[in-house]
Amino acid sequence: MPAKASVAVTPELGAWVSGLGLSSLPAGVVTHIKLCVLDSLGCGLFGAMQPWGRIAADVAVSFSGGGPSSLFGRQEKVSPPDAALANGTAIHGFELDDAHVSSSFHPGAVTLPASLAVAETHAANGAELLVALAAGYEVGIRVGICAGVSHSTSGYHVTGTAGAIGAAAAAARLLRLGPEQTAHALAIGATQAAGLYGARTGAMTKRFHAGRASQSGVSGAYLARQGFTGSLDALEAPFGGFMSTLRGQFDASTILGGLGSHWETERVGLKPYAACASAHTTVDGVRELRKQGLTAANLERLTIRMSKKGHLNIGWPYHPGEILTAQMNGFYAAAVTLLDGDAFIDQYAEGRLADPAILALLPRIDIVHDPELDRGGAAKRHAVGIEAKRSNGSVLTAFVEQRRGSAEHPLTRAEVEQKFRRVAAACLSEAAIDETIGLVDRLDAQATMDHVASLIATRGASP
Repeated sequence: MPAKASVAVTPELGAWVSGLGLSSLPAGVVTHIKLCVLDSLGCGLFGAMQPWGRIAADVAVSFSGGGPSSLFGRQEKVSPPDAALANGTAIHGFELDDAHVSSSFHPGAVTLPASLAVAETHAANGAELLVALAAGYEVGIRVGICAGVSHSTSGYHVTGTAGAIGAAAAAARLLRLGPEQTAHALAIGATQAAGLYGARTGAMTKRFHAGRASQSGVSGAYLARQGFTGSLDALEAPFGGFMSTLRGQFDASTILGGLGSHWETERVGLKPYAACASAHTTVDGVRELRKQGLTAANLERLTIRMSKKGHLNIGWPYHPGEILTAQMNGFYAAAVTLLDGDAFIDQYAEGRLADPAILALLPRIDIVHDPELDRGGAAKRHAVGIEAKRSNGSVLTAFVEQRRGSAEHPLTRAEVEQKFRRVAAACLSEAAIDETIGLVDRLDAQATMDHVASLIATRGASP
């Protein structure tokens, strides 16, 4: 159990969120958040058209029976918490959303739905939305880093746990709560933290974790606004606190280190593949081996070495099931990439899950835990070493420390726009896609979020 934090972390964090303004944000943070917003909107538009996205939206509509907040790809409006539930599930709905490596956290899927829902309800402008997103991203990421590998390897899904706190920060900032009310909002979010990572092997609930966390954060902020209180040591309490109860790795006071001067938000990566981020270095490595001459026909044995966290995430035996089963599995990622050279939407279509060509490769693939790769800690948990023995006896190798799309190897603006165009086409016409890109680029100049909301609610294309 972590020792009691040396400072009152929850109140300090509440004061920082409450006092954050656009002038406090470095230009690089603003630019990167805009890129993350565009990426998350595309993920949400695509995810809303999937079965789990439709179910979540149907339930949100049935809960609310009307409201002020918009849904992806639907004309009905719902309450802010219900919009956050449905839209968060949609953004996290096809393993395409942004990711921060050392926190194991997907900030966009919890922070953007909460922010859009509250901003639309209270006629907030684009600058206010950007500030709220910065608060939610930074708080959620820092909580995830503090929780550490011990938290996630205990079976918790960080996006469902830290996400409730990040969403609360964003919603509280948009509601213009004072320092103490904001701290209460964070505490109410923290006490709702949930998400069992066993869902990674095949269940819709893994996608729901993001939506539920976003909903929890919005509810927490509105409750705090009305005077509802949370534990003002919710993060740092030595007994019954977030870190002490959920197997946090570090002293909660580390959350505050460099707050406002060092921005982890700038290290959020975007995904080029529709798979668990832990599988991306495997995809990158197999693509590299293909360039060296490896094929499905000449492969004799493929051995992939990874960290303990990576092995827990994706190193379990693959058996065809739900789409998520494949998206969270390293054996499938390696096999489909060797065959196709890619691991995007088409590679995770229903018709590929039991593809005989993929299944035939699985007995030739080994995924093993290499303790040496744990030495890099959480920041290097995606590192993989891959060795391929070919039928002619030759051996090919590849080592990938950080995935394509990470902070070390970021996607270009053109690549992010290309991805957005492809996934947003599930809902939007080409003209609406162009308009959305332009609006997000000028987000800080928008007087309200009404135009953005009306676009994401459009169904101008076939799913």
